[in-house]
Amino acid sequence: MAVECGQLYCTSGNIGDDFQARASSLHLPEKPTRFINRDRIHEWRSEEQVALIMNGWFASNRDAWPPAAMIHPIFVGFHISERFKPTVRRHSEYLRRYAPIGARDVATAKFLESLGVAAELTHCLTLTFPTREKAPRDGKVYIVDGETISIPKSLRKGAVKITHLMPPLDYTVTLPMADELLQLYRDTARLVITTRLHSALPCIAMGIPVVYFSRPKDGRTSVVQAIGGTIYDQRLHSKSLTRGVFGRLFDKVDWSPPTLDVTGVKSHLTSAVARRLNALPATTK
Repeated sequence: MAVECGQLYCTSGNIGDDFQARASSLHLPEKPTRFINRDRIHEWRSEEQVALIMNGWFASNRDAWPPAAMIHPIFVGFHISERFKPTVRRHSEYLRRYAPIGARDVATAKFLESLGVAAELTHCLTLTFPTREKAPRDGKVYIVDGETISIPKSLRKGAVKITHLMPPLDYTVTLPMADELLQLYRDTARLVITTRLHSALPCIAMGIPVVYFSRPKDGRTSVVQAIGGTIYDQRLHSKSLTRGVFGRLFDKVDWSPPTLDVTGVKSHLTSAVARRLNALPATTK
């Protein structure tokens, strides 16, 4: 039986989800023919089996699990949020069928292993976007959803301020928008300052220096530290907390960070997807 290639999408109102969708499509043997709503994955109907890379965050609809019977999941870059854990716990046998599960972060891998589900730490497929050939000569500083962060005036002056939030539009609109934004980062950014994980990871993959603010002990974002990056404490650097004075005292920021070499991570992720696709009964080449 031939297996078609599908691609997840969602209408979350966060273009970072579209980045994750685009990253998964890089690893398919051909362009996806089916687009499947992540938050209604249990409702998918098809006469033929669909191979679907499960890269991303699953939690918006806890009732949308397990996936429909005609979906063959490729678990790489899989993240389990706290609110999704009870659902996964009830359906752990489903995951055992497709083990080892490629987990996005250590917290997800440990939770799966606590259920007796074999896991492999793969990280997120957004780390496999191609490295740009060269940095722009007159690159811009991008501040992505960083309006609450205390940032030096020298960096704020002339910076491009954008958000990853948008209306919950159809994927036919948001996926092309994601392509354009990724290209903009790649071609024009000399530095990205962000509170968004899926601004940080794609930019790191493309060879762009990133300053990332979040919660250092949050298992969801631990992937940044795992690949050699730094997570600065978003609370300490808040404008509302004496305009970030505690951050400057206790969590000093390197505002000129080096690019990170994630070549090994890219190779591991690519191999993890390829092994799982090659193990299918029949894969469209």
